[in-house]
Formats: sequence, structure tokens, C-alpha cells
Amino acid sequence: MNEHKWLWVLCCAVFLTIGTAPAHAGQAPIDCIACHEALGGSLAKPISDWHGSIHFHNSITCTGCHGGNGNVAVGNVMQLTGPQFLAIKSSAMSKADGFIGKPSGRELFAMCAKCHASTVGGYQGSIMGKAYLAKKGGPSCLVCHHAHRNVIPSVPKVCSQCHKDTSGFTQIDPMNVNEDTVAKLSKIRIQLVSQRTQGARPALVPRFKGNMSSYQVGLLAFGAIIFLFLLAYGVYVLFERGDEK
Repeated sequence: MNEHKWLWVLCCAVFLTIGTAPAHAGQAPIDCIACHEALGGSLAKPISDWHGSIHFHNSITCTGCHGGNGNVAVGNVMQLTGPQFLAIKSSAMSKADGFIGKPSGRELFAMCAKCHASTVGGYQGSIMGKAYLAKKGGPSCLVCHHAHRNVIPSVPKVCSQCHKDTSGFTQIDPMNVNEDTVAKLSKIRIQLVSQRTQGARPALVPRFKGNMSSYQVGLLAFGAIIFLFLLAYGVYVLFERGDEK
């Protein structure tokens, strides 16, 4: 009896563990995934790009950006007849379920702003954001961050896609470029040119990074202590020699 009791408790524990286990990070609408992977080629590439991306790890799935119905029963895509496939496609890409396909313009900004409101708000009002909305060559979010293999771009490397001269770009906010930013960039570039032509003069008091690590701070403090010790010792030796004379 006791053996059966413990077996029953063990089964309950296993059931509860499986039943309450959190879904794997990045779990997508299986039917969207199954269909696109089965179709292969360019239609499967968004899925392979999405796997391992930052959106994947944060459970941002297909319908989060494209809308539509991600719970259509697909089954074996390769065994569907033409009419069956079209019916499933129509249901998955239903406008009634908010399907927007590939968003662009203000629709793209609105989609990204669902998670990145402050960043999108700043960029939308910037020179580049306005140029994009006006279709005057400004880059969209996807140009720098990509659609499915999402990345945090490296500045100024990513800027070289559109700009030949990227000097000074690391000292400005690339997400909020306005008239003040342009004026600031001009001053930075003038300073950089002056340093290259005349040679950079070391400052009397060196400037240090604001985000120094604890190791760097400790090393700097240790170096300062050694310097002060040697300075004090040098002064002491000078006074000692003065007393001997």
C-alpha cells in the first residue's frame, strides 16, 4: 500500500512539473513556423534568421510583428491540395486578425514602438526618421537592426552603409539626430582635423572614461599611490641632502 502511495505521489509531482513548466523562451506560433519551413527557400529564411535572435529569446513571435492568426491547423503542408493550402493561408493572413504583412512607414514605427516606445519616438522625430517617413532616403529601423536576425548595430560601422565620412559618429546619439546634433558633429570634426594637423596636445589633467571598470579604477588608484609615494620620497631625499650641507 505504501509503495503504491509513493508511486502515486511521484506521478503527481511529475505531472505538475511538466504542466507548470514555463514555455521555452522564443517559442513561436508552431503553425507559422511549420508552414514557412516546409515551403523552404526565401520563405524559410525569416525563420532561420529569427532562431537565436534577441526577439526569439524574449518570446517575440511571428504574430507579434506581422499580426494574423498563428494558430491555424496546418498539419503536413506538403500533403495539402491547392485549395486547402489557399484556405489555410487566407485564415492565417486574415486582415480581421490584424495581419499587416511587411509593415513600413508609420505602420513600422507603430509596430516597433509597442516594445521600444521611447527609442522609436526619438528616432521618428529625428532628421533620419523624418526623411524615412517622407521617402527621402532615410533609413528605417530594419536597415540597421534587421527584420528577423535582430542586432544592436556597431557605430560607426553600420553608418558606413549610407555615410562615407563617419568621423565623430561615436560621440553623438545616432538615434536622435537633429539640428543641434549636426552642429555638435561639425565642432567635433573641426577638433579632430585640428588634432590631426597640429598633433594632439596632452591635457594637463588627463580625461578618463566615465564608465571605467572597478579593475581600472583600482589600478588607477594604485598607480596614484605609488606616484605620491615616490614624490614624497624624492622630497624627503632633497631635504636630507640639504640638512647634510
